[in-house]
Amino acid sequence: MQMRFFSVPALDPASAEAELNRLLAAGRVAGLERQFVAAGAASFWAVCVSLADGPGPLPAALKAGAGRKLDYREVLSEADFAVFARLRDLRKTLAEAEGVPPYAVLPPYAVFTNEQLAALVTGRVHSVEAMARIEGIGPARVERYASAFLPVLREATIAAKAEP
Repeated sequence: MQMRFFSVPALDPASAEAELNRLLAAGRVAGLERQFVAAGAASFWAVCVSLADGPGPLPAALKAGAGRKLDYREVLSEADFAVFARLRDLRKTLAEAEGVPPYAVLPPYAVFTNEQLAALVTGRVHSVEAMARIEGIGPARVERYASAFLPVLREATIAAKAEP
């Protein structure tokens, strides 16, 4: 596990904000701690970001939280967002064909939530077993949707490995 530390000036956060956002978008965030340091005009946020190596649970940066809409274009890399967008389009097509909503966070659940799609992408899921380990994706969804989503995910993994 790696740790990164940031000082984000309270009066001018833009300078550190861009670097912190790049790290959050590119890394596997295992944890984030922050503390406000009050020092008048020199006040700042002290931020510690813990990065996990390799595959693991969905990064904390990808969890929207209550009442907050997440822009996946900001938290996913450009390549991951392209795959995410393809999965969203596929989800919409399947939902329309089945006459169900594309996503729902409360029962009755539909195809997949945006968070689950992001987890499929960032977790580099390419097998039925890996898909079943994503939070909220049970055996029924795996059985119903794996054959549609896994080829897209496998293709993306192959394409990523082929890039220099």
